[in-house]
Amino acid sequence: MSVHFRWWAAPVTALLALSFHACGGDASPPGGTPPFGGSFDAGPRFDASVPPAADVPPPPPPPEREERRTFQTPQAGGRFVYVANPTRDSVAVIDSRSLAIQTVEAGDGPTFLTTVPGQDVALVINVSSHTLTLLRTTDAGTTTTSVPVVPGANALAVAPDGRHAIAYLDTETAGATLGTGSFQDISLVTLDAARDTSVQLSVGFRPIEVLFSADGASGFVVTEDGVSILRFAEITGPTIIPNVSLDELGPIAPPDAGPDAAPDASVDVMNDASADVTPDAAPDATPIAQVAARDISITRDGRYAIARVEGTSTLRLIDLTTRAITPYAATGAVTDLDIAPDGSFALAVVRERSEVLRIPIPAGFATPSTVTRVEATGEFVGSVAFAPDGRRALLYTTALPLERVTLMDLSAPGAALQVIRLRKAVRAVAFSPDSRSALLVHSHSAGSPDDAAVDLETRIDRSFGYTLLDVGTRFAKLQLTPSEVGPFAIVTDGSHAFVLLRDDARQIAQAHRVSLRSFAIDTLTLGSPPSSVGVVSGTQRAFIGQEHPEGRITFVDWTSGALQSVTGFELNSRIVD
Repeated sequence: MSVHFRWWAAPVTALLALSFHACGGDASPPGGTPPFGGSFDAGPRFDASVPPAADVPPPPPPPEREERRTFQTPQAGGRFVYVANPTRDSVAVIDSRSLAIQTVEAGDGPTFLTTVPGQDVALVINVSSHTLTLLRTTDAGTTTTSVPVVPGANALAVAPDGRHAIAYLDTETAGATLGTGSFQDISLVTLDAARDTSVQLSVGFRPIEVLFSADGASGFVVTEDGVSILRFAEITGPTIIPNVSLDELGPIAPPDAGPDAAPDASVDVMNDASADVTPDAAPDATPIAQVAARDISITRDGRYAIARVEGTSTLRLIDLTTRAITPYAATGAVTDLDIAPDGSFALAVVRERSEVLRIPIPAGFATPSTVTRVEATGEFVGSVAFAPDGRRALLYTTALPLERVTLMDLSAPGAALQVIRLRKAVRAVAFSPDSRSALLVHSHSAGSPDDAAVDLETRIDRSFGYTLLDVGTRFAKLQLTPSEVGPFAIVTDGSHAFVLLRDDARQIAQAHRVSLRSFAIDTLTLGSPPSSVGVVSGTQRAFIGQEHPEGRITFVDWTSGALQSVTGFELNSRIVD
């Protein structure tokens, strides 16, 4: 699994938070929000400075890592920013243009919130009353309605057309527990200003994430044991949604193996994001067990899905109309899988062979001879990230401290791979929406960069930082930072990025405003520790949420860099500075 960001054609309105998660591919993500933003924890690191003991083989590299979003930070609509306040049973609605604040009553314990893509419509799960409040904001104010949702729901997914949403229990969320109930209940919410409704559905075991077709007509609940397909027009009330099982087929021998070749063993790789019972969990709550990492990507038209399981070489193509499953055996364990934005092919990375498979959809599964193999000779690659326009992809690894990425030109089959030298190892890759640039977040080695006894290269390796990459020229600019790179967001036109930097012990509270045209970087000093960042596309402003006892958000004009802050919205006051 890789820590990178995938593209969907929808406005950027929110950030992501790090988890180790089997993420889907081309279909719209939870909330319909494309992940042009993210945040990272320190995570496990490979320390190249520690040699292996004599006669002891080094451990295998860890899995590649991937990203998911959080629903507990401010979220943006087209013009307004919504902030849930569970202690006051309310949602603050902040106008990014005038900074006017409305405090709107919700249900009991509003906690998990998302917005409809491009609209000033928000949905928040009230965890104590098992309800969902819908907020619709206009110049005249905000109206609300409420519908019931399944107990324990802590995640939301909104279809790209804004007509349906799904609330479900995401067991990979930190602290997720189950007292009594089921892992297989979800709520389908139909958004209709005249009459919002919800129905309870039974799906496969333990939903992992929810994806949608680009037209919003279908939803796909990825579960531990398969995919539950929701055709919204056919659902008129509570019902069972049969699962397309992915466990019906065992692993198969690679296509170039002999008839007696043994199939690869299925290796269950556990997710690192454990769900132990938190101290404030109910005494009788049952901790959620960990499961094998599964990666399912769905084409934008909702016709096909491709599934892989971490540690195995078998891919499965699922026809989501006929439910037929066709296997394909790669030449080794597939460590990452992405579907091209137009859905015509997939790229599968076989890390142990430094090989990338270009698999036509669906032809490559029925006729393996149509699959093209590209060898990254001399490189170690385990992850792939598509540019939004589908013309290029970046190959890299998050498992070893290698200071380079490889650019793959997908518009010219047979074109030579271009290796781009970096100064630090890669933690994550995020393309800009216009595909012109990329932001590469770096890991760092142990030790202090201020140690005068070490050389410059070692100081750089020990420092925090990120690199800006111009895709066309392959020009890379390293930016060292005073703290770990935190949440970031790239604006919808691809012109700017905002990167948060925070170290409470050293009183670092900053944001970088980055021009993705000139790579010029402005440092914005903040009054409180930054915790979240997002983009309000309707007013061309970024917002930076900060930890403050009364609530504080700073709005930044992404063109001029002008700042305005609003403080006190959690206390129903309004202080602008």
